[in-house]
Amino acid sequence: MYSLTQSDVKSRPGHSTIWVHAEPFGFGPSSMLLTLAPLLRKLASSIGPQTTTEYIGQGHTLDINTSPPWDNVHDCDISTDQGKRALGDLFHLQQPLLIVTISDAAFVELLSQLGARRLIVIDPLMWFWPSVPQAWANASRLIAVDYIGVRARVSKAKMQNAVVVPPLVPSIGRSISKGPRKGTLVNLGGLQNPFISVDENVAFASLVLSAVDQAIKARNRPDDLPLHFLTSRGVCAGMESDVATSTSPEKARALLSRCKTAFLTSGLSNIYDAADCGGRVVFLPATSQSQGEQPELMERDINCTFTRIDWHELNITKPKVEYSNTSDAECFPLIQSHQKALVEDRIAQERFVERVLECYEAEEDNAKGLQILFSSFGRDDGTLVMKAIVDTITREPDARIGPLQKSPQPSI
Repeated sequence: MYSLTQSDVKSRPGHSTIWVHAEPFGFGPSSMLLTLAPLLRKLASSIGPQTTTEYIGQGHTLDINTSPPWDNVHDCDISTDQGKRALGDLFHLQQPLLIVTISDAAFVELLSQLGARRLIVIDPLMWFWPSVPQAWANASRLIAVDYIGVRARVSKAKMQNAVVVPPLVPSIGRSISKGPRKGTLVNLGGLQNPFISVDENVAFASLVLSAVDQAIKARNRPDDLPLHFLTSRGVCAGMESDVATSTSPEKARALLSRCKTAFLTSGLSNIYDAADCGGRVVFLPATSQSQGEQPELMERDINCTFTRIDWHELNITKPKVEYSNTSDAECFPLIQSHQKALVEDRIAQERFVERVLECYEAEEDNAKGLQILFSSFGRDDGTLVMKAIVDTITREPDARIGPLQKSPQPSI
């Protein structure tokens, strides 16, 4: 539980802070924020030598947002009254000069009530929400990440505080490993959300690991090994596996660039990284509605097809989930029922292994088809996101922020 530390309460004349925060849903928001960390820290340095970047977060977002790269990390669960009070105490104590959050409407509402200024929301899911979150109107700047329908939605909503930027895709590609690809990567992302319990996700993750491991043994091909398995710390702890681990987005991308075959959940971060890094990529059954809806939209609107395994192929007595035509309230119970059925049905598990074996025979560089995303929506290395942030600071000056130094200010 959060508590004020000595470093929080001691007098720090001339000290100022930038707060950063990510919604605790999967690893997408946390991963995006961590990718921006070097640029946000450079921005802090350009404001002044005593300006720190401090992470305000909870739960599995703390798996990868640690100190470093952030100067301080505050574990603060704003879903509780105690956590909200603690956040208020810290806000009034530090009076952050800039706040950057990824996707979290509840956090934005709470900070708005506290009187926060220069509050910036980065939303990689603007395409997904049933309606634009009302909390976004309280932001100084909304940075909407481009995807299918995003520009039309921003325009229709007449959001004067919004700017649309291309997806954030750090340039890694194959430059990180010039040799032949080798091994198998399974990346389930954070695999944690409020709708499905950790125990259920542990059971699903264990089945995925078992299915891929069985397929590798059945194939008996040296270039399928080693096997790497990534997800959140909480799920890894429940699995009690020597293979399962949690790592940074940067290291996960490096593995993706080296491995011959990758089995990934279909979050946008995984999809974009696969498009950049190439290789043989297979997308696993959706563990959230957005993971299921993204492939449907890509196939329908930009004619982008790829190798994937869906729930109805494993649980053949259950109907196919139409993610784009299913409400959020209905979709998670359906996903949960599929996960439960797979855990309990040995025949479904055998089908899973068979599908994994079939997917190993896909084209070795089938991920290249995903690069249509870049021609459709572009890509950003963080430059355009930071330009929007610096523009907001310029528009809403603060006595603690002098003219930004040309170096080491992020290139904008």
